[in-house]
Amino acid sequence: MTPSPNGSHPLPAPFPDGWFRVARSTEVPARAVRPLRYFGRDLVLFRGEDGRARVLDAHCPHLGAHLGHGGTVEGDALRCPFHGWLIGGDGACVQIPYARTVPPRARIGTWPVREVNGLVMVYYHARGKPPAWELPALPELTMPGWTPLRPGHRWRIRAHIQDVAENGVDTAHMPLVHRGQTEAIASEALETDGPVLVHHMAHQYRLFPLARWLGARVAGPLEITYYGLGVAVNRARVQAGLTLSYLFLFTFTPVDEHEVEVDSLLSMQRVVNPLVTWALGAKALREGRKTIDQDVPIFEHKIHRPEPPLVEGDGPVMQYRRWARQFYSATAEALRP
Repeated sequence: MTPSPNGSHPLPAPFPDGWFRVARSTEVPARAVRPLRYFGRDLVLFRGEDGRARVLDAHCPHLGAHLGHGGTVEGDALRCPFHGWLIGGDGACVQIPYARTVPPRARIGTWPVREVNGLVMVYYHARGKPPAWELPALPELTMPGWTPLRPGHRWRIRAHIQDVAENGVDTAHMPLVHRGQTEAIASEALETDGPVLVHHMAHQYRLFPLARWLGARVAGPLEITYYGLGVAVNRARVQAGLTLSYLFLFTFTPVDEHEVEVDSLLSMQRVVNPLVTWALGAKALREGRKTIDQDVPIFEHKIHRPEPPLVEGDGPVMQYRRWARQFYSATAEALRP
């Protein structure tokens, strides 16, 4: 257990196991090199000439230069800016310009990488184990009539990743904190299947005032699918005179023990014409940003209560927490028979 960022109440271990976004694919063009800082570590991301994205520990095994600051791509390897050692995608030094042999210990750590849904994802495991499950491709992104993913906002929040992701099952806060967006919401069902959790809700919105003025009840189902604690896919179908179908892709990545990075992207089913679709998408992104902005001051000043006195209407918070326990290596191994 680790102290809460804002108090002494214990949280789960700082970094859960699972898949986490480290970049959008568009941020890593051909031969690009990017320094990263996640999981309390310095990393380097680069795209080799074969088109594959790779993530390595950041510092050269020679004299410790940061490969993300001045390193260059050569083939499928990374050339150190300090002494020119060439580090392969498997983390091993493959060539030294002024030496005939390479020391066997000249190697750095590598990270499992998948590029899916327009994101570069890495797999973190506290004990260094390989991926135990995979992320699926989202079907909407290849369906006719759906827009490509559109970038939204990115936040750095001083909070624990599990508390931030928990927001999607805490229905009681929504009509209060998000009163400009939510009139009423009810949790209908929660399903789990290994690393996947799906929360089904019925949502009544305060959005689209013209439709409301004309007497339309702006409402529809809201479904949030979690893939571990790093990815949440929000699917909403809103009846507002016409049917609007949205997919919000939120990712949560620990920066260090006390900070999490939240990223957002949007896809939606096209309606009427491209201009109307674009305008409705822009509104959805604004409302999505406003919603997280409303939560941030609470996240950054709350403490974690491991056993809160919950009441009817709070949502399936404890079910979510029991599901989340599997992503902490020490807890998961202790639970095995």
